[in-house]
Amino acid sequence: MNKRLYVLLAVLLVFSMMLAACGAQTATPEPTTAAEPAAQPAATEAPAATEAPAATEAPAATEAPAATEAPAEAAKGTEENPLVQVFVPSGETEQIMSGAGELDALLAAHGIYVDSSVATSYAAAIEAMCAGKADIVWLATLSYVIAKDKCPDAQLLLTSMRFGSQFYNGQIIVGADSGIESIEDLNGKSFAFTDPASTSGYLYPTALLEENGVELSESLFAGSHNSAALAVYNGRADAAATYVDVRNSLESDFPDIKDKTKVIALTDDIPNDTITAGPDVPADVADAYKQAMLDIVGTDDGLQAVYDIYEWEGAAEADDSFFDPVRTAATAIGVVDLQNWKGVSAPYRIGLVTDVGKVDDGTFNQYAYEGLQRAAEAYGLDTSFIETAQPTDYEKNVEQFAQEGYDMIVTVGFMMGETTQKMAEKYPDINFAIVDNAYEEYPENLQGLVFREDQAGFLAGALAGLLSESKTVGIVAGMEIPPVKKFRNGYENGVAYVCGDCDTVGVYIDSFTDPARGKTAALSQIAEGADIIFGAGGPTGSGGILGAAQDGVWVIGVDQDEYFTTFGGGTTDGADKLLSSAMKRVDNAVYNSIQSLVRGNFTGGTALYTASNDGVGLAPFHDAEGAVSADVMAALDDIKAMLASGDLTTGVDGTSGDVIEDEVPAPGSFTAP
Repeated sequence: MNKRLYVLLAVLLVFSMMLAACGAQTATPEPTTAAEPAAQPAATEAPAATEAPAATEAPAATEAPAATEAPAEAAKGTEENPLVQVFVPSGETEQIMSGAGELDALLAAHGIYVDSSVATSYAAAIEAMCAGKADIVWLATLSYVIAKDKCPDAQLLLTSMRFGSQFYNGQIIVGADSGIESIEDLNGKSFAFTDPASTSGYLYPTALLEENGVELSESLFAGSHNSAALAVYNGRADAAATYVDVRNSLESDFPDIKDKTKVIALTDDIPNDTITAGPDVPADVADAYKQAMLDIVGTDDGLQAVYDIYEWEGAAEADDSFFDPVRTAATAIGVVDLQNWKGVSAPYRIGLVTDVGKVDDGTFNQYAYEGLQRAAEAYGLDTSFIETAQPTDYEKNVEQFAQEGYDMIVTVGFMMGETTQKMAEKYPDINFAIVDNAYEEYPENLQGLVFREDQAGFLAGALAGLLSESKTVGIVAGMEIPPVKKFRNGYENGVAYVCGDCDTVGVYIDSFTDPARGKTAALSQIAEGADIIFGAGGPTGSGGILGAAQDGVWVIGVDQDEYFTTFGGGTTDGADKLLSSAMKRVDNAVYNSIQSLVRGNFTGGTALYTASNDGVGLAPFHDAEGAVSADVMAALDDIKAMLASGDLTTGVDGTSGDVIEDEVPAPGSFTAP
């Protein structure tokens, strides 16, 4: 192309752009907002579009996005867009969240809205903040240093106050009768650290050990200061590193902990832990949060809240340089970045073996699994499960966990009783817990988690008897084993107690996994006049109540709240016919058993859950609440209270499930409150 042609094309291009500009000016008289669609015609004006050169025009068409601009996101820290507040797991999750709930309310009163949670590890909290998934993080000292190195724009807001100071110390504790008197005596000993990102629970104690040339035989990360101290208390470790003095927070549960342990060394002064805002939090929002916290810790309620979380006694401002000594210590032992910090190595491995079924089958298999998961989250445990396909697999499945060296094995179901006892005797160094089975004699490493199903069944029967119009109710039961017998006999006695002229029709089915047979049995009972069906047999019973509910008949579930399992949280047809469920809190029982292992007070024997300790009871009425009058609710509350106090018996043996004739309440003897 020659120069003249270039000039000609340039002139034409300029001319085309002038025409386009003129068209754009006539199409857009005034600036508009997203709510005013008047700007859009500028993109479809005909005159300019008919000019050949205008085919490449961008200016007029680019006006359109202003008409579709999305509404601005609500500011961080508002009720519509709360700050994500995360705590490191330096204590027990339940305790931290209890205080966090108090603090959340106080912050809201200051116009700062937050959603609080506890991270699974210190490293997880750091990662969440640096990835923009957490806005406000309560970081331990070393965690803050690591986080600041990983995301330099993180904003230090406050440090804690304890004993009138912004500094604290770590300590090394040992068994009182261990013979260990100094750091040098720790050579060849086992040691429990808290977490790789804990200053007092790892960094400073490690520096002390290295300064004194100590070589440990074994080390573990307990996950929290409490757990580290308890590792010494229960003999799992010879020594542990914690903050001073973690034992104060444990004395209520372990009154002799200071008698059984002693402090042999303190660390140098350590800057207190922090509240840190993530790099994506606007400075004005971070400042508003900081000021709100300073105001809150100036009140009694605020001080109580932060004390309940981490035993803080106040908060104060600090500069990042405050933490330079920690950086020096971290460098000295080779901590340079987050790549060296992989979070907690769980001290305990817990395995769960289900009865025939799955961990999401809506039965006590699922409830046991939920208890396992809750314990894992609270204590940073390493957990696994095996779903049993058939009864002949019981022993093989339990043996697998035992061979892999798990610390505790939880088995689910009466049918696993013989296998569990055999394995507990074969592996005395492993703790076992079994749901739904008790023994006359226990090895010291076996715990039986049993329930007064007869009390739950009695309450379900009372509900059915109070609401039945036909005076006939039914029950679809599973295999005739003690837990199921307790449900059925308790149910029948509960019906009779409140409705002396009611009849109960029922059947045992020799399978827990046959919903079709359960449905057939339920429909047969309906044909006999039953207007309420109770299902007490795993998926078999669930099949019965699902079929009955979808046939328009009232039903009652079992074990856990079947509104959320069998009826899909109200989404499954028939959910509105579920009156309630006769619940036994398998999740709480499994959680408590695992917790006893972590806390060092696991003992063999029977752990009994009843109406008196909320181990059994009725689930909410959900969509059927309108069918249950206030009088019926009051009657059920009264019956549960009498069962809990012992003023009323079910007439059922709490172990075998057999009826005790001379203890059965007289039919129709209930008197409304």
